[in-house]
Amino acid sequence: MAARAGWISRVLCLLPLPLLSPGTAGAGDLIGHGAPVRDIAIAPDGARAITSGFDDVAILWTLPEGTQRARLYGHDAAVNAAAFLPEGRAVTVSDDGTARIWSLDTATERAVLSGHERKVVDVAVSPDGGLIATASWDRTIRVWDAAGGVERAVLEGHEGPVNAVRFTPDGGTLISVGYDGTIRHWPIGGNDAPAGTFATVGFPINDIALLADGRRAATASADGALRLWDMESGENLREVPAHDGAMLTVAASPDGHMLATGGTDGHLFLWHLTDVGTGESEVPAVDVPLEHYRAVWSIAFTPDGATVYASGIDRVTRAFKASDGSPVEGTATPFQPIERVSRDLADSDDPVERGSFQFRKCAVCHSLDAEAPPRSGPTLDGIFGRRVGGLRGYTYSDALRAADFVWTPETVSQLFAEGPDVMLPGTKMPIQRMPDAQARADLMTFLKHATEDASQPARKEGESQAD
Repeated sequence: MAARAGWISRVLCLLPLPLLSPGTAGAGDLIGHGAPVRDIAIAPDGARAITSGFDDVAILWTLPEGTQRARLYGHDAAVNAAAFLPEGRAVTVSDDGTARIWSLDTATERAVLSGHERKVVDVAVSPDGGLIATASWDRTIRVWDAAGGVERAVLEGHEGPVNAVRFTPDGGTLISVGYDGTIRHWPIGGNDAPAGTFATVGFPINDIALLADGRRAATASADGALRLWDMESGENLREVPAHDGAMLTVAASPDGHMLATGGTDGHLFLWHLTDVGTGESEVPAVDVPLEHYRAVWSIAFTPDGATVYASGIDRVTRAFKASDGSPVEGTATPFQPIERVSRDLADSDDPVERGSFQFRKCAVCHSLDAEAPPRSGPTLDGIFGRRVGGLRGYTYSDALRAADFVWTPETVSQLFAEGPDVMLPGTKMPIQRMPDAQARADLMTFLKHATEDASQPARKEGESQAD
């Protein structure tokens, strides 16, 4: 047993690390998620923020201290975005296809907004706080009453997933962007203008930021270019090659003088808007190289424009000075890797080491330690011999609660061979297949070594590993 423990410690050094111990975090950084952070929203007063995580949780924070105030539990899948509402409320959206309204003082769910047929990836609140708009991969935008969550409108026209939605500063129009490469405008309320396509780009558009003056907008596209638009004429004012890879997010400072962009290349760029608009510069004013942090998924400025927060794949939301890109208080939280597996292991003669390489993607959603911070999926500690939907304390989808079999090397391998959507229809598990039989066998060998003995009797639903 001691030899096995030593082997596990050698392998686990290549796998996910726990959250930081006290004293090592950067001042003002937000650390609390057990999985990648999809979005950050900052309240209009600048005193609070909400981060949305791949661990199915939204967290309310106090700024600038970076202390947790509440954790919002209720979604059945990754939480993709959040927005603040009047009267101490907020709204979140999720891969589970719903939006949820929360009372922040009590961290309780007030309403569930159902109607979308696929994941909901973005949310916006009208300037007066009366309406909520949600963007979904079902190709629609839905408008809801913010007081009670009643659906007011379904906006159809995009020919692919809708990635982002924004209200114009006057609240009379919705602007959306999507995978079809279009920017579209939708009149709402008393606006009698026709809906239509504002502009078309030859690449999927991932995000849009409207400037405070309401006359210009910036978009983030899959080709990595930053584009600035005239919102009245539809003219492309400027196109700047920015990221080496897809640009995932763009934000505008409240005063309209700066843009921030993030992408798959792991860079956070800060741009002086005058340079972008006039063509005086094709390089960012500030380059914060975060290559080790991988993709930058979300960016938000504080209302005073002094600080910019960036979140991404390593579970930490970091605070930087907008003036020069340096960490707030001069200290940055060290990189918290989701995986640290050498590519060389894929070619090892040892099937266990090859399996550890295959596990690197599983590690985004699952830990091997029952005491590790929560991630979007249940821990794999004790997976073999566990009944489906049987880990106490984890909220399963209806599909997994209804299933009736035991996880074994054979059934887990079948899951990767067929795909979760085939083996467990209705599951919220990400669709991921592993068609190579040898790769699946290596992964099962690794899991058998890295978890408890598969010879233990199957546990019934609700039983803990200690029961």
